[in-house]
Amino acid sequence: MNSRDVARMYGNAFGFNTDRRMKPIHLATGFFVALLGRQSEQQLLNKTVAYSAGKSLEGDYALPQLHALLLQEDKISPAIDLALLQILRKQLRCLANNDEAVYPLYTAHGGFGCDYTTASADILTRTKDNDGYSGFFIFSVFDQSPTGKAILETARTWLTQNDSTWHLAMTPLLENNTIDEDNEAKYENKGFGELDNRRVKRVAKKMAPQTDAVMTLCRSADILMAPETKLRVLIVGLSLWLFRYLVIEGFEKPDSVGIALVDMLGDSSSKMRSQSRWSFARIREGLIDAFARFHALGRFDDCEDVWKHIQTQMGGRPKFEEFYRELTVRSGLAQPRSGRIAAKHFELQPETLRVVIMSVLGVEEGMIPITELLERVFRVWGLCFGGRPADGRLLTQLGYTGLDQDQDLTPNFEALTSLLSDLGLATRYSDGLVMCHAKDAF
Repeated sequence: MNSRDVARMYGNAFGFNTDRRMKPIHLATGFFVALLGRQSEQQLLNKTVAYSAGKSLEGDYALPQLHALLLQEDKISPAIDLALLQILRKQLRCLANNDEAVYPLYTAHGGFGCDYTTASADILTRTKDNDGYSGFFIFSVFDQSPTGKAILETARTWLTQNDSTWHLAMTPLLENNTIDEDNEAKYENKGFGELDNRRVKRVAKKMAPQTDAVMTLCRSADILMAPETKLRVLIVGLSLWLFRYLVIEGFEKPDSVGIALVDMLGDSSSKMRSQSRWSFARIREGLIDAFARFHALGRFDDCEDVWKHIQTQMGGRPKFEEFYRELTVRSGLAQPRSGRIAAKHFELQPETLRVVIMSVLGVEEGMIPITELLERVFRVWGLCFGGRPADGRLLTQLGYTGLDQDQDLTPNFEALTSLLSDLGLATRYSDGLVMCHAKDAF
């Protein structure tokens, strides 16, 4: 059983590899490289920012050699000594490594890949397929519809504007060294085979509401946000889209088992927390079980040996759990962030909550009641906060036990409302009416 056979099985399941830990920045790199059809080899940037304090550095990554190299390339003034260069190096690393994915590429041991916190097309490097080609998959789906194409054009415009603070700070280190990337050919060569056009069109049709939501997010971001922030919220939006795609593709009835119960109370001993943990685990296990359903549908007919290996050697559990955990936790859908073993639950980080709201409520739309907002959030993203009139009955039908409307669901809804108000996304009126809006989100 080789890696191409494994890739074929995972590709037949969801369209990309889920056998790895994937950060949103990995997804962003894969998506943006597919979008532009190129990457950029930036050796000076990598040698400057890809280091770890206290670890032995070799070659041009060692400070004296780096200092000599930058002087030779006329990138720094002779007045900058080793001490000043180290201070500058620390500051630039903080910018480049905000997503904790920067590693040295140009050494004998460089093997982890490197994904810089995205700021522009000039700072886009792809040496490893750490996203399992999920970024290319999303790009391919978006390319099938007018709305998706509009998202791609918006993202291309943002990515090729070089006026962000991040880009300006890195400009002295940047080299004009681009490499063309044929993502479709690489996808096939990895063993996935040709990405079937009928399949992509089917996914595009099924995911139309989520694609529309990402477009709404882009329109609002274009009005409200600075260049760096636009790209950041788009990455979160892509992560939400991917999570919802897994649920819609993986479950026969995504609007039941695939509902994510979100705990906003912040009380680890509450019933909301325990039921949200169950929701997190329930979706995870359901998606793992989806592989068996895909097998029954004949998706693995051309990679039967891989499926048999999973059954006999892996207890019937394909590699998926780390992918699911990293996607949900690092995109701000789930917590706690630390600890692989700790039980996770759905709880939105403030930035992620902003993205969710701005994806279903355009800045030009004005204000809508919070009940209408929650209907949209539920319909598009499958997130339940207990604030809709039907939530109590629905959750009981779905097997969520022990949740009382007055003691659990209403306080959870109130906690959400308070956070929305603090974030400038909701206004409380004296008669108890809560209206939501996106205009003050940033």
